[in-house]
Amino acid sequence: MNTPDQQTVLPQQDLLETTESATHGAGIPADSPLWLGAPPAPPTSVAVIESLATGSPARTYDQTESADRVAARFDDPQQAERIRRVYAKTRVAERHLAIDPLTPEFAEFSARPDTVRERMDLFYEHAAPLAIETARRALGDLDPADVGQLVFVTSTGFLAPGVDVAVIRALGLAPGTSRVVINFMGCAAAMNALRVSTDYVRAHPDRKSLMICLELSSVNAVFSGDPNDVVISSLFADGCGAAVIGASEVGHPLPAGRIVVRDTFSHLLDAAEDGIVLGVNANGITCELAESLPQYIVNGVAPVVDGVLARNGIDRDTIAHWAIHPGGPKIIESAATALGLPDEASRLSWDVLAEHGNMLSVSLLFVLERLLANVGRDGGAPSTGMAFSFAPGVTVEGFLFDVVTSGE
Repeated sequence: MNTPDQQTVLPQQDLLETTESATHGAGIPADSPLWLGAPPAPPTSVAVIESLATGSPARTYDQTESADRVAARFDDPQQAERIRRVYAKTRVAERHLAIDPLTPEFAEFSARPDTVRERMDLFYEHAAPLAIETARRALGDLDPADVGQLVFVTSTGFLAPGVDVAVIRALGLAPGTSRVVINFMGCAAAMNALRVSTDYVRAHPDRKSLMICLELSSVNAVFSGDPNDVVISSLFADGCGAAVIGASEVGHPLPAGRIVVRDTFSHLLDAAEDGIVLGVNANGITCELAESLPQYIVNGVAPVVDGVLARNGIDRDTIAHWAIHPGGPKIIESAATALGLPDEASRLSWDVLAEHGNMLSVSLLFVLERLLANVGRDGGAPSTGMAFSFAPGVTVEGFLFDVVTSGE
């Protein structure tokens, strides 16, 4: 991430103001789970996303061609046509995959029982190089000795010692680097990791946290007539995102292009456990998405978002940037509808979905990268944004942030 010489000072009041009158004035009752009681003492430092890098496997797969290849596996013409319709409805144009799951060799492999260990070996083989290369770009000129924590995120491959250890060795991070591995938090895992990184750098303001999200759905691919499997195979893709998080004193000038973490949140929706279900079977990692998931989002996301905004003394009109997880057309549409957002507010999410598919935890980092590329750096106050995604539970996870523009 380029950081021009121009700097701006983030107003302490804008970052930290949380008042009882603002919260209750927004209609949040005192006994609401989003009402946290009296505001805590103002912090002396804030967490800052200092750099961000993304990476993808080299091979790109056209969605229409993929649909035809999957359809060709079935003798039933009606089933083949249903598959083509499902793929077309995703609004995905292409995806990056580490392996081609539609080769005869992989099809034969997938038909065998008890392949989970071999799939995890495949994951490590392809994940470690991609994680190392992406993290190296995120670090840039940063001295590896300045990194005190590594947070590694994935829901698509489990091995220990794993990719996190490979990254430490390859990048020359200290043996004493604190390691945190976050698994099975699904599409919202980057938000979970950001909370971990934020807590670390505020407790250790002289150190950095390196956060890596990496997902390889292709190694877990199966192709059957099951409708859920068809949806999964049409949407999910591979990718990696890495970010360096540091701390800055409140009111301290920051270079343009930094993202200041104002608040983070996690909220478990009522009676939505079937919405997103991750599991492991003899042939890899599985994901089941309920038909009711869009309705859970429509009903649940607005109260959560409004509660977070209220406790920060602002409302939806304050938000200049919306980073919605590009999990699929119904995910984006449901969230945007619930919040009453114009089409332009979700454009970057649609772009990432079209060009990359759903990369689970990685997807929001791709959206944030594009957001930074589109934010003007020609002066003015920091602009405020909201990013969120959805985890098994169903849980709404996200963060409120300010994007630092160039000097005033």
